[in-house]
Amino acid sequence: MKKTLIALAALAAAGATLAQSSVTIYGRMDLGMSQQTTTTGTAAGVDAFSLAGAEGERTGSRLGFRGTEDLGGGLRANFVYEIGINADRGTGAGHGDVQAARENANTRLANLSLSGGFGTVVVGTFMNAFDTARGFSPATANVPGGDFTQWQLTAGSERFDSRSQNAIAYVSPTFNGFTFAAGTVREDNTVSAGNDVSGYILSLGFSQGPFAAQFAFGDLSASPSAGGADTVDLRNWALGLRYTLPQVVVSFVYEDTRNSRLAAGDFDANAWEIGARFPMGAFAPYVTFGQGEISSRTALLGAPTSNDTSAWQIGTTYNLSARTWIYAAVGEAQREQTNGINVRKEAGYAIGLVHTF
Repeated sequence: MKKTLIALAALAAAGATLAQSSVTIYGRMDLGMSQQTTTTGTAAGVDAFSLAGAEGERTGSRLGFRGTEDLGGGLRANFVYEIGINADRGTGAGHGDVQAARENANTRLANLSLSGGFGTVVVGTFMNAFDTARGFSPATANVPGGDFTQWQLTAGSERFDSRSQNAIAYVSPTFNGFTFAAGTVREDNTVSAGNDVSGYILSLGFSQGPFAAQFAFGDLSASPSAGGADTVDLRNWALGLRYTLPQVVVSFVYEDTRNSRLAAGDFDANAWEIGARFPMGAFAPYVTFGQGEISSRTALLGAPTSNDTSAWQIGTTYNLSARTWIYAAVGEAQREQTNGINVRKEAGYAIGLVHTF
């Protein structure tokens, strides 16, 4: 009897331990049809078409694992590991893949964190505040007109990625709707033509009632290592605003970036986008429009080249269920000289199906 009670107590303790930790498998498949025409200068347009193979047009296919463990005293340990899935084809030229460079199972997220009443400390690869600010746009990212405020068309026009890698960050608890975060990245790359990279991101978010806002600021420097490129100094900030009404959700995104390269010129750009989404039951049509300016020069004392950018996109989503939806989008993005001469123009559409699990 005594041994039985001891065994039952051990089982109960094990069950309690298991109940304090959990692991969830999740994922998303995003497949569809897309077409895009790209016109450079006065040359004839170049068409790209994919039938049932436009993977990741709306959100990106992925497979992930996330878990949490209760450490007691209000402290929790968490992890996330997520890979991107190239759902429509394999990898390598041996498969007859005309886009062999699109790898399968590339890491999207890989991080550990500790959270409690003090907030959250996260280490590894994770989404940052630039992703949050840009995400206020309702546009479909990989269709012309989407991702407009960070639309890049020339070498040296880098902006902060929406994903921080080899980084550590602190996210505060919410105080009267406000949330503050600070993160840093440091990476020593000693291989040939590599860079030593260091930088930080600061952010402030607010959400209360129908109004939400997100501000992100980043500063990054990369210095030569083992014969690497010239020193690069990058400053980038973004602001996202959203106001939700019963019939319409209005959004505004603004982004500004400066990329300075020692002895190789610099790049300055700013852009804004206004959007409106109209929830109507299962349907949620939207429209976005934006404009911007780009100034760049290829030498430190060279004359700058100025261009104007503009974009629009119209689209909709239709919910088939809580986990499955259809999307459709058509749009255009253009960069032109100040005298109206075309530099690059992209126009196209996408239709797809998304399922989450």
